[in-house]
Amino acid sequence: MTKPRIAICGIHIESSTFTPYVSTEADFQVTRGRKLLARYAWMDQSWARQVEWLPVLHARALPGGVVERTAYESWKTEIAAGLAGLAPLDGIFFDIHGAMSVEGMDDAEGDLIQAIREVVGDGPIVSASMDLHGNVSMDLFEGCDLLTCYRMAPHEDALESRERAARNLVERIISGSGKPAKALVHVPVLLPGEKTSTRIEPAKGLYAMIPPIEARPGIRDVAIWIGFAWADQPRCKGAVVVTGDDSEDVAAQASALAQAFWDAREQFE
Repeated sequence: MTKPRIAICGIHIESSTFTPYVSTEADFQVTRGRKLLARYAWMDQSWARQVEWLPVLHARALPGGVVERTAYESWKTEIAAGLAGLAPLDGIFFDIHGAMSVEGMDDAEGDLIQAIREVVGDGPIVSASMDLHGNVSMDLFEGCDLLTCYRMAPHEDALESRERAARNLVERIISGSGKPAKALVHVPVLLPGEKTSTRIEPAKGLYAMIPPIEARPGIRDVAIWIGFAWADQPRCKGAVVVTGDDSEDVAAQASALAQAFWDAREQFE
């Protein structure tokens, strides 16, 4: 029997729209092939060995300015062509930051996931791993089936969050349970990172609400995005996403957690 096939791709940068600096291809570390697989220490774990991992392209840069359009379009084209060449696929591990800005665009990650869906269709399950300082636009939410993000700021759990996103994807595919129910609630606040450390309240208590919700029957994953304050785009705002099998509870828990975020908005300092 052949193993399920999961492709890996993504572009990872947070881009300030308030600096004149333009991030170019030279600012990125681009990995492909076995070097891309080597980014993930969990590849040898038993759960990961149940599938075939197919590296496409991953581009990563330190925080910078808006990304040069030609560089982004080149990587998007390569990702789309790579995915087309690997078809059929069972899943895609979408490793992104969530706060990339590209010249002339208001929602770069939304554009990228739409380009991916145009190639692979609606069939493959897409699991996105993100920074909690990313943004969840409607296009990104609709294009992904599983979405999760870091739960600690400073980001001590970046590697664990990527592993969680990948493991959720593998378990979903291996179980044959199909795509989960999902709910997104945007929270209309925009806070910078220095006001939202998860080591202190109120973010500490807010993120502490995640494990009990995630332990509920029918809930797969719970994530809170603070959003990205250093870009002037409509998508920049707080967000809560819950996924699972109980659609009613998924929606209810997302609403309750978003309300808690909203209620605490004036406590951040």
